[in-house]
Amino acid sequence: KWLAWVAVALTLGLLCWVPFLRSLTRRVAQMEQATARIADGRFATALDTRHQDELGRLAASIERMAQRLGAQVAAQKRFLGDTAHELRSPLARMQVALAILERSAHEHPEYLESLKEEVTEMSRLTDDLLRLAREELLTPTSVAVPTNVTDAVQRAVRLECRAGERVEVHVPSTLAVMMDPDSLTRAISNVLRNALRYAGDAGPVTITAQAAGALVDIVIADQGPGVPPHTLERLFEPFYRVDEARDRKTGGVGQGLAIVQSAVHSCGGTASCRNLVPHGFEVRLSLPRVPRTVERFA
Repeated sequence: KWLAWVAVALTLGLLCWVPFLRSLTRRVAQMEQATARIADGRFATALDTRHQDELGRLAASIERMAQRLGAQVAAQKRFLGDTAHELRSPLARMQVALAILERSAHEHPEYLESLKEEVTEMSRLTDDLLRLAREELLTPTSVAVPTNVTDAVQRAVRLECRAGERVEVHVPSTLAVMMDPDSLTRAISNVLRNALRYAGDAGPVTITAQAAGALVDIVIADQGPGVPPHTLERLFEPFYRVDEARDRKTGGVGQGLAIVQSAVHSCGGTASCRNLVPHGFEVRLSLPRVPRTVERFA
């Protein structure tokens, strides 16, 4: 008889505790998902803060943290955009003045050439800042459309490759991705520019692409010495530079790969990099492949 009472007690205990445990695990899972979204840079959270227990207070703290982080990141990006916008006008006037000065500069032409290089580099930085701010802060205005990979690669090569620089392209002519054409060209151009700048003398830079299920992998690889392994996960951060990276001739400002990542993320793709063995460095852009129905229609 006492076994029956034990069974009844256990049953009642389970009936009382199971809903509580389910509610507890559900709330913990929601907070875990929210923190994962915050880590990915998505600060919009909607947690249940109605409860006044410890988990309720923790959820409220997570929401406050997400709101503050979102506000700080938005302010930082807005600052970058405003700064770049304000710099464009005086830089344009400086370039016009340089063009006029060049016509009458007969003595010490080396100073004029050096000044022109500095202004050109500042102009590139300004354009990169403005582009990065637009893609990360503003609502994207570009639309993902079927884009031929070969066309984008050839445009990038024409823009970045100079006399004497070797670039080998191995891309199927029919391969297409769902991405804005200008964004794809810009992403490939930034990666190719880095490869040519830091490792162009070590051998040809290769650009390959192939379908991988629902994705298309575009790989830009060089034969330089690569980068220190501990810097790999930071290369896509804005303004991050590796001083000892790949036989540097002139340093950039650390915006190129950040722009690449923003452009790729805007279409649902990913960007990654790694050192090659025994030497070399590659950047891989994994982009959504054109769906077969769209491909047949096109």
